[in-house]
Amino acid sequence: MNAPAQPQDLAIDLRQLVMTIANTVDLVGVDDLLHGRRVGMLARDLARQLGLDEKAQVLLYDAGLLHDCGVASSCAHPRLLRDLEWPGAEAHCIRGEELLCDFAPLANLAPLIRYHHSRWDWLEKQNLPPDVARFANVIFLADRIDALLGPFHGDQGAVAHAGEIRARLAAARGCLFAPDLVDAFLEQSVGDGFWLALQPNAVRQYQTEMEAFRDLWLVSWQEFKRCTDIFARILDAKSPYTEQHSRGVSLLARHLAGRMGLDAVTCERIEVAGLLHDIGKLQIPGEIIEANGALSADELELMKTHSRGTFEVLQRLHAIEEIARWASYHHETPDGQGYPFHVAGDALPLEARIINVADVFQALAQDRPYHRPLEPAEILAILKDRVANGKADATVVATVEADLDNSHRIALCRPSC
Repeated sequence: MNAPAQPQDLAIDLRQLVMTIANTVDLVGVDDLLHGRRVGMLARDLARQLGLDEKAQVLLYDAGLLHDCGVASSCAHPRLLRDLEWPGAEAHCIRGEELLCDFAPLANLAPLIRYHHSRWDWLEKQNLPPDVARFANVIFLADRIDALLGPFHGDQGAVAHAGEIRARLAAARGCLFAPDLVDAFLEQSVGDGFWLALQPNAVRQYQTEMEAFRDLWLVSWQEFKRCTDIFARILDAKSPYTEQHSRGVSLLARHLAGRMGLDAVTCERIEVAGLLHDIGKLQIPGEIIEANGALSADELELMKTHSRGTFEVLQRLHAIEEIARWASYHHETPDGQGYPFHVAGDALPLEARIINVADVFQALAQDRPYHRPLEPAEILAILKDRVANGKADATVVATVEADLDNSHRIALCRPSC
């Protein structure tokens, strides 16, 4: 009997998956980690005020959590939290739709995200399914409520400014927002309780309660790989200098695993771990990632937190626990002096050792603001030095050496000749 060519289908809790993607998206903002969660909360509560059923309420909560998945960088995020509308707002909506539309469990959210910055007086004239136009406008309203609340999160200032926020949104009734949605918001927000419920502790408690809505899906491995591509594309848009890094690491790690004789299922899983390994970098400010010179001691310590960030994002997805561990161990070294867990010796899985070497190789081969792209022989010399100092696995580096030019091509995502 032939061995399977790919892993078995996964039982994925859609609630865990949405929350994991949402946590990833929130990291793009750096300074406002609860924006998506507040928008989801506001959207669901608006839906309940409108008398929509529970299925629609949960759908709108999920759309609110993920509405900014198309935001490309932390520097773009502040404007999303300041203005009611602005030129160019549609770009991240289109990109968000593209990220989700090919992944079946979340494809129903894609059109809502596509139109979540569209004016109601334009939307109602389009030939869209009624629920798409209406639900997208719910997200738009929830999003802009939170934008106006931006300066007041974390204190009691929202209550003091409730009147002016309500007045500004009421003025947009019938143009930016559907009249009945604005009316529902105005009815909801009369008392102080509405505004106090948007403070950080209350928002986190709301998320905990929403996690009780379990929704198990049997997802094929190929579908799941499409989902991991969502994570990778969110990450690689963080900076032009990280573009294609995750893809190059995943392809090289898979190639090396195959050359070392690992079975096809393990190679597939290593490829996914490579795609996901740098998710934690989303919490690092872009100016540090794009720094032209050496980082300060404090900046270096902050950069080193990204491996732990990867673990914190992925640990929610229990179905890929082992893959998450390989991904978050990508800066661990055989001598135990890596970070952040200091895993050493036999406790450091071969799969993580492969990803570590692929990560170093790809980073050295790629043009970065702080170094020119190195030639294959230069990279190999650095890898051999790492082996000598206990920082890299000797067998993995020997595998690179035996196929050096091809490894270089794969790391840079270049087609074969």
